[in-house]
Order: sequence, then C-alpha cells, then structure tokens
Amino acid sequence: MLNLQNRFHKFRNGSLSNLKLGDWTIKSKLQALLLGVSLGSVVVVSGIGWYQTQATLRSKIADQLAGISSTKAEQFESYFENLNDQVGMLAADSNVVKAMVDLNGGFRNLDRNSIIPPEWDTAIDAYYSEQFFPLLKKNLSTEELNPSVYRPTGQASRYLQYHYLASNPNPLGKKDKLLDAGDGSNYTKAHAKYQKFFAGIVQKFGYYDLFLINHKTGDLVYSYFKETDFATNQLQGVYSQTALSDLVRTVQTNPTKGSIQVADFKPYRPSYDAPTAFVATPIYSGSNMIGILAVQVPVDKINQAISRNNNWFGSGLGKTGEAYLVGPDFLMRSTSRFWVEDPKKYQDVVRYTGTDNRTLQLMENFNTTISLQKIKSPAAQAALEGQQGMMVTRNYRGAEVLSSYAPLKLNGLNWAILAEMEVGEAYRPLYTLQVILLIAAVIFLLGMAYLAAIAARIFTAPLRRLTESARKLVAGELDVEVEVNSQDEFGELATELKEVANKLRTTEEQLEIKKQENNLLLQNILPSAIAERRKQGELLIADSFKQITILNAHVAGIAELNKRMSPTEVTQLLTQLFNEFDKTAELYGMERQNSTSTSYMATCGLTQARFDHSKRTVDFALAMLDIIQRMDKSHNSAFGLRIGIHAGPVTAGVVGTQRLEYVIWGETAYLANRLQTQAELNYILITRSVYERVADSFTFMQNPSVKVQSLGEVETWTLVTTRKLVPSQVDLVQSSFAKVKPIADKAAELFYNRLFELEPSFRPLFKGDMKQQERKLMDTLALAVEGLRQPDKIIPAVQNLGRYHAGFGVKAEYYDIVGEALLWTLAQGLGEGFTMPVQEAWVEAYTFLSEIMKEAAAELELEKIGV
Repeated sequence: MLNLQNRFHKFRNGSLSNLKLGDWTIKSKLQALLLGVSLGSVVVVSGIGWYQTQATLRSKIADQLAGISSTKAEQFESYFENLNDQVGMLAADSNVVKAMVDLNGGFRNLDRNSIIPPEWDTAIDAYYSEQFFPLLKKNLSTEELNPSVYRPTGQASRYLQYHYLASNPNPLGKKDKLLDAGDGSNYTKAHAKYQKFFAGIVQKFGYYDLFLINHKTGDLVYSYFKETDFATNQLQGVYSQTALSDLVRTVQTNPTKGSIQVADFKPYRPSYDAPTAFVATPIYSGSNMIGILAVQVPVDKINQAISRNNNWFGSGLGKTGEAYLVGPDFLMRSTSRFWVEDPKKYQDVVRYTGTDNRTLQLMENFNTTISLQKIKSPAAQAALEGQQGMMVTRNYRGAEVLSSYAPLKLNGLNWAILAEMEVGEAYRPLYTLQVILLIAAVIFLLGMAYLAAIAARIFTAPLRRLTESARKLVAGELDVEVEVNSQDEFGELATELKEVANKLRTTEEQLEIKKQENNLLLQNILPSAIAERRKQGELLIADSFKQITILNAHVAGIAELNKRMSPTEVTQLLTQLFNEFDKTAELYGMERQNSTSTSYMATCGLTQARFDHSKRTVDFALAMLDIIQRMDKSHNSAFGLRIGIHAGPVTAGVVGTQRLEYVIWGETAYLANRLQTQAELNYILITRSVYERVADSFTFMQNPSVKVQSLGEVETWTLVTTRKLVPSQVDLVQSSFAKVKPIADKAAELFYNRLFELEPSFRPLFKGDMKQQERKLMDTLALAVEGLRQPDKIIPAVQNLGRYHAGFGVKAEYYDIVGEALLWTLAQGLGEGFTMPVQEAWVEAYTFLSEIMKEAAAELELEKIGV
C-alpha cells in the first residue's frame, strides 16, 4: 500500500518518467512486451498493405476518369461526325437543290426588277431600332448602333427584309411562321413552297437556323429563322467579318463536292452577339456548284452529347465532376455543369477566381458559358497542344481536381475535352481505405492489449490474489478468502494470510452487528440518500433545491377517536394509517419528512430529481384520500384529511450532532404548512406554482386569495375532480343538447318516465308538481351544459346541488341510475344523431358533474358527524 502511494506521489509531481524498468510490475513488463511486438507487426503489415493498395486504387480511379473522358470524347466526335454527315446529305437532297435554284432565281429577279419605296426603308430602320437593337445592346459594351449601318443596300435585300422582317406580323423570334408574304413574287412563291420543308429539317435535327447562300455573290438568299442576316450579303457590308462570312469564303476557296467546312464559335450579331458556330458545304446540281448550304450549330445538342442530357451522376461524374470542351482561345465550347445546376452560385465562385462582371452578365444573358468562360488550367493547355493524360490541378472554379484531358479529332476544329472531379470526391475510396486501415489497426491493438492483459493476469494471478487479499485486510475487509492452489512460495504466503484473516474475522463480525444497528437507526432518521452521504463521512449536509413540491396533510378526527377508543387503539390506527401513507409514498416517488401524530409531510424531487414532481404529489394526495376513505369504512375511524400542496425552491440539511434531524426550510415549506390549515376537509388545496403544472390533468376551482402571514395574498385552487373534460367532447355535448332543447318538455317527461321505470322507489321522492320539476330539470341541465366550457364557474352550483339532493336522502349509487335514464332520453331525442362519440361525450360529462355532486354530499356527511 505504501509503495502504491509513493508511485502516486511521483506521478502527481511529474516524475513518473524517472521510473526505471526495475520499478515496473511483472504484469506491466509482460504487457509492454506483447504490445510492443503487436505494434511493430501492425506498422509493418499496414504500411506494406497501404502502399500497395493505395497505388492500385489511385490507378483505378485515374483509369475510371480517363474512361469517362474517352467515352465523352467518342460520343462528341460521333455527334460532330453525324452533324457533318447530315449537312452533306442535305446538300445532296434534290429538294434542297431545287430550293437553292428557285430561291436564288427569285432573289436575282427581285434584285433586278424591284423598286423600294422610301417608306419601306423607314419601316426597315424602325424594325432595327425598335426590335433588334434593344436586345442587341444588352450584349454590347459601348458601340453606338445606327440603322443605316445595318440596313442592307441591295434591292432584293431591302425588299425581302421589308416583307419578311419589318412588315412580318409575327413577333420577334417567330418570324419563321410567315410562309407567304403576299407580294406575289416568284421568291415568295418559292418560299411558301420550301419553308415547311426546311422547318421539318430544322426541327428534326435541332438546328438553330439553316441558310442557303449564293456561292458567287455571297448573298444569303434564304434563312429559316429570319434573323437580321436574312437576305444580306456575307462578303460585303456589316456582316462581312462574321464566322458565317469566313465560312462562305472557305467554301469558295475549297468548293470540292461533299467537303464539309466548320466555323468555330464567335459572337454573331444577327443572333444578338451570342457565341455561334456554323457548318457549311457546297450544293451541286450534277457537276455544277449552285450554292452553299450552312447550318447554325445547336448549342443544346453539344451540351447533350457532353453531359448525357445533364445526367452527370449517371455518367460516373458524381457530385463534383463534369466534362467540358475547350477551344483554341481557351474558352469553353460547352456549358458548365455548375452553371446548369445553380447559375447564381456559379457566378459567385468564378467571380472570386477572376471572371469579370461583364462576362458574367453575358453568361446570364445567353444562359451559357460557351465562348465566355476562360479555361487556363495546365490540363487545358496540354490538351490543346495535342497531349493526353491525367493530372491534379486547379480548375477554373479554383477547386483542386483530378483532371483527365485529351485533344478531340474534329474536322477543322482544334478542340480539347476535359473530364474533372474534385480530389476530395475522386479519392474518397482512398480516404475511406485510410480510415478502415486505421480502425482495423486500432481494433487489432485493442484486441492484442486485451489478450496481453489476459496473459499477464493469468501469469500473475496468484500474486495478484495474495496482494488483493492483503490490501483488503489492510482496508478492514476481514472476511476475505485467501485461495492460492499452488505449493510454491505463493502457497506458503497464502497460508499465513488465512491465519491472520481468521483471527480478525471474529472481532469484525461483532463490530458489523453494531454497525448495522447504527445504520438502521440513521436511515429511520434521515432520507436514504442523505443517510448514505452521512455514512460516507459527510458531516455538514446542506443543499438548495430550485424546484420541488411539498405536501402537508393534517389528519382530522383524532380528538373524536380519543373519546371512543383507548390510547392503544388510536395509536394502532394511526400507525396503520401512516404505514399505508408511507407504502403509497414510495410508489409515487415521495419522501416522507418530519411528521407528527396529526400531520404528514412529504416531498417529491428532493433527493431525487423528477420533472413531474407536482403531478406525482397530487396523485399521492388523491391516494391518501382513498386510504382515509377505506379506513373509515373498515374501522369506522372518522378520519379526515386537509391537504395543502406548494412547489418552489427550498433549502434542506441535517441539523444537530448528538441528535440528528433532516430539516426543510424556506418560504416554500412555510407556505405548504400554512396551506393545509386553509384546506377544506378531504380536499386538496394547491398554489399557482402547482396549478400551472397539473391544470391539464385535473379539474380545479379557484378560491378567494388566502392571506398568509409575511407572504401576503396567495392564490389557491381546490381540486374538485380527477376528471378533465376534453374540448371536443364539450362541443359534442353542447351541440347535441341544442338539438334536444326544442323538445325539452317531451325530453323531461321521457326522462322521469324512464327513471321511475328503472327504479320505482324514486317516485315517492318527487312530491311536487312534476311539470314544474321537469322544467327545473331542463333548466339545470341547460346551465350545466353551458358551463362545461368553463367548469370552474359552475362547480360551486354543482356542489350545492349535490348537497341539496343529499338532504333529500339521495345516495351516491342513485347517480348511476339517473345517468342511465339520461342517456336513454338523449338516445330517444337525438335518434341517429346519438352516435358513439356523442354518447361517450355525454358519459364523460355526466360522470364529471356527478362526481362533484357526490364529493359535496360526502363532505356534508362528514360535517354531520363532526369530523
């Protein structure tokens, strides 16, 4: 024992590290050896396993992302190849060839023969100023827009823009709905013939627009969608430097039949400066080139090919992954996943990484990041240089990503594809593996520690048992059994310890008998929890409690018993009564405090906290009244109770040294004691602090305020009944009674007929005019039903009614017969309206009122016998 104390002092003084190996116990040395071997094994095995597994996982994750990138690249290359094939097949279609011939002829005829009135130019200028420019300005910075610059100069151009744009009755964006301009020209006839045909093509393939262009002059003789490029010249004028005009020049330079030319995304004024790409091919009639077919590439089709219709998760890209295209200008060629999911959040993120407000506004205007979002990551640079690979880098949102990059094989375009996923998500399996390995290592070490402890315990068990036995003897545990089944030195030491233990046990047994007697006496004086603290050596015990409930009950009728019984008999009755109280108190979690022959005090929530201490106390008080009633019936004791209950803070402690007493004091204890003097016989009187906690469980009647010395006026309530009417049931009673009121006379007559039929002996009790009695019945019932909403308002009247009937000899058991007659009468009056819920509501209401009347009658009976 002294050695252990010395070690504790060394530990407390910070010198445990100075202990030598020789100071360790045998058990500690053995455990340290086993744990050291286990730890070394875990480090070696886990390290090798981690190195090999994480390498495999990293490779698998990279391969998965590379596979996604490769699949997306193949899908887009296939889409782009299909787009080229579509354009090539369309150019070879006979309808397209005929349309090119007819529309170009009509255009040439208008150019030679048409006369443009000044008002047509005015209308064209108005179209640009009022419809086209307001939308275009939103996407331009400072350029001043002038209709004279944008208005075409050719005769056919002005003629067609007037009829198909300026005077077109369809709103902007739906100009394509006009089939026939009504001017009777050959062009209009051709347009009416082919517009529906091209509408089917555009809708089938999802093109934004489709164009037919004169390969020699550059005149755009036909546009399906009818934007401001319609009927303009692509080689001269305001649109001579667009992606479409560049494409026309390329086709002119390379007019090979079947060749497909592509123009990369650039801002396109006729489409309000939105980023736009085009695909074009020459149109041949036989061996003669007759024009150029061009289509405006649909952005949504590009996004669908890359995002799999926005199904990124189904594509294996998880929550943070995306695949996107990048052009040679390091701008996106597809829409970012994060723009699609949450544009506002996207803007906040890329603004932080350096994207300017003007670009963000354009993204919002065009609802895309194509040709707007800058991609300057090392992965994008490497892909555009023709390299393919994988790297960890920062993407355009500033997030650390695992990026798979590769160039795309596209006709005439230097694009690249990147498939990226945030490192945290991509390497989650790796992080999970780390956690699993760590948990496995911890579990293994814990298991080895457990096994080491068992092995050391088995080896040192004899010595440990001897040491423990000696320690117990030193501590005074003289009934210890020393058992070491060995013939070595441990066995000899065990024999000596047994001898010492046997000699001390006799003396210990005698002391234990005396100790038990003292403990029993202490528990009778103090609460069990306080007695236990006292036994632990705590001499000064004083506690404050924020909230408990105190019951103080005065036993009435003892003076009357002293006149009829001997002191021994009275004592026996009181003992039996208080024993019943004590047993019941334990059931409700109550603790009895100092009581006298005429009072009983109990608390709830004192030594054991209880959140429902007030409810428990009221339930206990009701049980005490039941006990009193049973004793009255079995012993004719004439006992009664006046009960006061209050809740609040108290202070409690053990007072005295020679003679101990557990005392509760404070305002709460004082008020609870004073309350019982104000309570009616066999009634429970409570204060507001209790009422607020139990008002939903019982029915109370508020009393006039009680004046308590040094505390002033105190609000009190008397518990009337344990029943509590439910508002829904009150509604049913009142609504059903309203239906009976119109037949009140008939209902009262039915009631008394049924009552006398059930109990003929009741008829002599009614000696007056029955018609008057019937009216009184219905008036009383109406007042009672009306008062159910606020029962405390009618309780005094109901109590008086109970006392009144008691004076005529009405007994408690009569109320059941009256209730049966009442329910029968209601059933007759309401018919099918007397449903089961209505019946249950009336039973509850009648029981509620009848119990109050019976309690009042019983109280009157006690007053008569002088209790």
